Amino acid sequence: MFHPKQQLSVMMKKIIFFLALSFLSAGCAVKHDPVPASVEWELESEARLTYYFLRAQDSLVRERYSEAALLLNSALERSPSPFLYVETAKAFWQARNAEMSISTMEKAVSEFPDDSLMYVFLADLYISADMKEKAVDTLEEYRARFPDDINVYHDLASFYIELREYPKVLDILSDVPDDKRTPQMFYYMGQASSAMGEQQNALSFLGRAVEKRPDFFQAWAEMAFIYEQDRDYLQAGQIYEKLLSLGETNPELVLRLIELNLKLNNPDKALDFVIRGPVDYQFRLDAVYQFIQNKFYNHAVEIIEEVMDRGAYPPTVYFYMALIAYEGWNDPDTARDFLENVPVEDYYYLQSLSFNIQICFEQDEYSKALELTRQGQSIYPEEKRFALFEVIILEILEDYPGAMEVIDYGLQLWPEDTDFLFRKGVILDRKDRNEESLQVMEEIISIDQDHHEALNYVGYTLAEKNKNLERALVLIQRALSLDPGNGYYIDSLAWVYYQQKKMDKAWKEIQRAVGFVNNDPIIWDHYGDIALNVNLLEEALRGYRNSLKNDPEDPDKILEKIRDVEKKIQEKSGS
Repeated sequence: MFHPKQQLSVMMKKIIFFLALSFLSAGCAVKHDPVPASVEWELESEARLTYYFLRAQDSLVRERYSEAALLLNSALERSPSPFLYVETAKAFWQARNAEMSISTMEKAVSEFPDDSLMYVFLADLYISADMKEKAVDTLEEYRARFPDDINVYHDLASFYIELREYPKVLDILSDVPDDKRTPQMFYYMGQASSAMGEQQNALSFLGRAVEKRPDFFQAWAEMAFIYEQDRDYLQAGQIYEKLLSLGETNPELVLRLIELNLKLNNPDKALDFVIRGPVDYQFRLDAVYQFIQNKFYNHAVEIIEEVMDRGAYPPTVYFYMALIAYEGWNDPDTARDFLENVPVEDYYYLQSLSFNIQICFEQDEYSKALELTRQGQSIYPEEKRFALFEVIILEILEDYPGAMEVIDYGLQLWPEDTDFLFRKGVILDRKDRNEESLQVMEEIISIDQDHHEALNYVGYTLAEKNKNLERALVLIQRALSLDPGNGYYIDSLAWVYYQQKKMDKAWKEIQRAVGFVNNDPIIWDHYGDIALNVNLLEEALRGYRNSLKNDPEDPDKILEKIRDVEKKIQEKSGS
């Protein structure tokens, strides 16, 4: 059968002529037939085929992919071969004509059904075109025809891993005799077992993979990951150390070893890995962050000092020193001094400015915090965080008109942004414009059905109004599914049950709520009301007294409730 490479070797003397001809005509527009009619009649069949192929190569070099595809397709029509089918399909794909590329390879499979390359290449095209099921069907068809071809099991397992159809990976590879399974096959079986939660099986398969190929990095890394997930940091660390001994020098690997030793409360060994690791600043600073995250502040300082001793250190070190001062030394003033040393052009200036605002905010230095938020908006106009910081600070200062002005500006830049909309709803609520606030919160839910703050707000508002309680219940349960440990949401759930007269459920939930939030006067007020309704007078009294301790909005109302309960207790004891 004709093969273009064989033909070219026979016709070397004619190549110069054809190449010259192709370059002369390279600028001509290609229409239905890429060969000029005046030339085509002069060329014999084999010469014409070579001509098409050479012109196609020239077109590919010039990135004229559509032209190349048509030329190759013309050659293919005259003398089909697996090689030409693949080259033609590639050219069509490069020309962004996925339909023609796929149809070319579909025809190739039907014409050369015994060539595994045809099936694999077609499957790759299907995957690239997001037709994954067809890719698998193609390989399954080949496997059915040639069950002894081990290579197809590799490809199928890989595709099924990508499709997350893990049981099929194991089914397919179980058909391969154990002595014929390659390390890669055992690796796939390990991946699939791990994804299915069968960790011991996964470790067994991965162990077989590295037994057959001791330098199989991915298999070792997968084993280490499983051990990490199971919190067996010692085993994971031993594997990472083994990879280092095999010559693996990836900085990420060393950082994993550092992290694992910190989790094992072995900071000195972790520090040793830092010293033995890469000397570049970024690696050292990444390691510093790990020490800070694990609260080994003195070791972090030791690394930073080593970096600074080298001279010409990046100003980023001041950001990390600020973290240490704030989190480790509980010294916000020193932290802010360090942050002042991070210049505007530094990569970490954005984080430094945000951190500085946070510190000012927590120290109630609202004027300085406002100044920094406006500085942030000037330097980073595309960053919405600084405008939101300003809104929140203005809210605290009860400058609601100023906050609304910033919100309106933010919504002009980021229309339908739920963060700005939520702040707007909160301010409207604080100004007792409750219906408008509720409307804004409903708008947020229509934009983002997972916005749990808005879900809770609408649900609680409905409960307060004692209307549409079924919807209120659905909204609050949805909010809790997104933030299960939120005591305020649990209180909202208790209040819905209270309004529905489901007192047993209400009592159960309000007890949970005060377990999460024990300093909110409204929650303790609810606690008192619900306890009173289940005839637990002492608990009701406890709820109201705790509400009074936490500065309720209407203390006189709470005092009246306390007096009523105390009276009920006296009456009960007197009887």
